Amino acid sequence: MTAHAPDGTPLGLGPNQQRALLAVLLLRRGRPAPMADLLGALWGERPPPRAVGTLRTYVSRLRTLFEPERPSRAPARLLVSASDGYALRLRDPFLDIAEFERGIAEAARLRTAGATGDAYRTLGEALGLWAGTPLAGLPGPYAETQRDRLTEMWLTAREDHFHGALELGLDRDTAAVADLRAFAAEHPLRERAQALLMLALHRAGRSREALAVYGSTCDTLARELGTGPGPELTALHRRLTARAAPAAPPPTPAPREAPRPAPAGTGPAGRCLAGRSSELALLDEVLAGTGSGVPVAVLTGMPGIGKTALADRAAALSGPRFPDGVLRADLGAGSARALAGLLGALGVPAQALPDGIEARAALYRSLLDGRRVLVLLDDARDTAGLLPLLPAARGCAALVTAPGRGLVVPGARLVDVPELDDDAALLLLGAAAGEQRVRAEPDAVLDLVRQCAGLPLALHLAGTRLRHEPALTAAALASPDGGGLTARLRAGGRSVEDAFRRRCATLAPAALHMLRATAAAPDGFGPAAAAALLNGGGPSGAAPAAAAGAAVPEAADLIEAIVDAGLLRPAASGRYRYHPLVRAYARHRLTAA
Repeated sequence: MTAHAPDGTPLGLGPNQQRALLAVLLLRRGRPAPMADLLGALWGERPPPRAVGTLRTYVSRLRTLFEPERPSRAPARLLVSASDGYALRLRDPFLDIAEFERGIAEAARLRTAGATGDAYRTLGEALGLWAGTPLAGLPGPYAETQRDRLTEMWLTAREDHFHGALELGLDRDTAAVADLRAFAAEHPLRERAQALLMLALHRAGRSREALAVYGSTCDTLARELGTGPGPELTALHRRLTARAAPAAPPPTPAPREAPRPAPAGTGPAGRCLAGRSSELALLDEVLAGTGSGVPVAVLTGMPGIGKTALADRAAALSGPRFPDGVLRADLGAGSARALAGLLGALGVPAQALPDGIEARAALYRSLLDGRRVLVLLDDARDTAGLLPLLPAARGCAALVTAPGRGLVVPGARLVDVPELDDDAALLLLGAAAGEQRVRAEPDAVLDLVRQCAGLPLALHLAGTRLRHEPALTAAALASPDGGGLTARLRAGGRSVEDAFRRRCATLAPAALHMLRATAAAPDGFGPAAAAALLNGGGPSGAAPAAAAGAAVPEAADLIEAIVDAGLLRPAASGRYRYHPLVRAYARHRLTAA
């Protein structure tokens, strides 16, 4: 990261951590950053004892850098104190990141309007701003998250640029194909890049090479991720194999043909869902639609349990039932945005979207009328937000994922996704880690599998770390050190703790307090024991009986809120239990409110 004064003179920004603070303030674009947010951005959940003083020192240095002529007691005009924190109020700062994002947005607008050539040129100009790794060398969780976000944005923009080149016929240029081949080789796990390369080679009369790219990609996905190719790549391979020359590159968001993979549990594509045969059979029964209404299945379960992966596999296996394709929407951003995405996938341009959820829902359902489409709705939080997105036309169906059992959808089938058993868990971790790592430390790997307690996200991340970090042993990863395993289960920008943290953020303060209190309880507790813990008693319920009894209804309500967030499971006889990793996170990592 570099900065210049108004006269063009380079500014020395100081040590990396001070530069990281400046990056946070710049990327907030004038909005105040509270002190707690800044501490977390630089040091994460456990800042050092003198972190506040260190941060204030950085602020003082930056103020001197930005306003060298300011008298010592005069208030700062640029890096100002605001809202128990700081804000950077620069006049018209030039941020290459902001220009890059604006260029991408403008290119998307032009592409939607049908101006493919202008979109291609605009995107090329935006990509020309890119140089090296964003926020290179800056420490802290915030910089790491932004690096991941911006790198993913850049990769997607590169793919969009290659896509535009194919639409404009520029792939006839040998150099353009060479650039695409180099990009695909650098990013072998990005299926869209491989699909674009396959299409470019096929249109250049090199069909055998195009099919070889598909075979190589299948091998890489199986070896690195324990999975198979997705719907777009599979459909393109079928078209090329049948020698049906496509007239356009693989489409960006549109209803897509469902794949027809091997049955679950067989081959590379089935390993990552080992142990899910009963759930897949149940979903197949629901989607068969023997009743009179639209089939709807709601998959519930804790964070990282694999609800979305299970829904994706069920959709793939149900492809013949839904010849008009699969529509997908993430409800985490709200119903209005999800409907906008679904309508865009159905061919409605952004400028033609009606205002209001009701109008969008009516248009959406009218467009589904007469079609046989499966709709995947991810991360549904409440019934009111979900209902407008459910299809109403016969021949359609919906798969919904939700954290807890709080959704009320008439006629829907509830499918609670459980933890994996030990055999399936070992298969999943082995697929991610590689057979060589499993054979090298069989006992330690089994211990690691047991500590992950059947949570697919934890198993995948543990295996990924073992595959990509040769110096890390399974024994070190599994070492019991006061709940530290949850902090070590992170790879590729994903982590178990982040999944738990996002879910905890949906809880009210009282429910969070209950979560912390009951995490210390023995496995299996009821509302009375929870009330005792909430009132300061021990796990045995040693609080005064009257106080505990008075709090039992409140405790029961709070417990249900935690269950609805997917962080607590009902057990037998009115009792509840935590997954071991949730318990460890709540006891050792969840800070007091």
